[in-house]
Amino acid sequence: KNQIKLDSSLEKPIAISLGVSHYAPWDLEMADKGYTVLEFDGSIDDTPYPNHPNIHFYKAFVGVSDDASTISLARILAESKLDPSAHNILQCDIENAEWEILDAIVMQDLLAFAQIIFEFHGCDPDDLQGSILRLRVLEKLREHFTPIHTHYNNCAGICLGVIDSIAYPFCHSLEISYLRNDLVPSDARLVSGLASIALDSPCSANKADIPVIFPNPTPKS
Repeated sequence: KNQIKLDSSLEKPIAISLGVSHYAPWDLEMADKGYTVLEFDGSIDDTPYPNHPNIHFYKAFVGVSDDASTISLARILAESKLDPSAHNILQCDIENAEWEILDAIVMQDLLAFAQIIFEFHGCDPDDLQGSILRLRVLEKLREHFTPIHTHYNNCAGICLGVIDSIAYPFCHSLEISYLRNDLVPSDARLVSGLASIALDSPCSANKADIPVIFPNPTPKS
């Protein structure tokens, strides 16, 4: 087991960032807003922002269980002692490891977060077995969280999905922001098409962003 010890005395709202790399503007922005940011990444030696007082870096990958180089998400949540009444946020970009972790986690443990943000990888609709796992995880998430924004990673592969004889672009990597169900306003409404594109920046500035276009759901009679 690794020797990581998390500080459980942190009182600020906490932003947990799983997967950092050498460039983490989200982490920096959250720290500048006053959040305590806990970063986890085993592929780099230190945070990109070592001088920021609100950022705490842990050199470890995140997985289902602990070993010398890995810490489990369940342990992170237990030892962080998050205050559910605070606006805690989870950000996760761990290159396809998210599916196994979310499949194993007790979803109620995520209720300490007001928002969760995931980059989901490997979303290939032609992969039947993988799609079964992904849909199971997404259904578990939906019981407690509502997706409020979707963005495609323009570095990933693109395919076309045909719905009612119309072809729609689909990306193998999706960035999805969720809000805990009890925080969703009663007058929230669906916005689809290109209406929210101004909120996004392309993951790669050298490529055009990929618009998220889904057909409007058929109203229930």
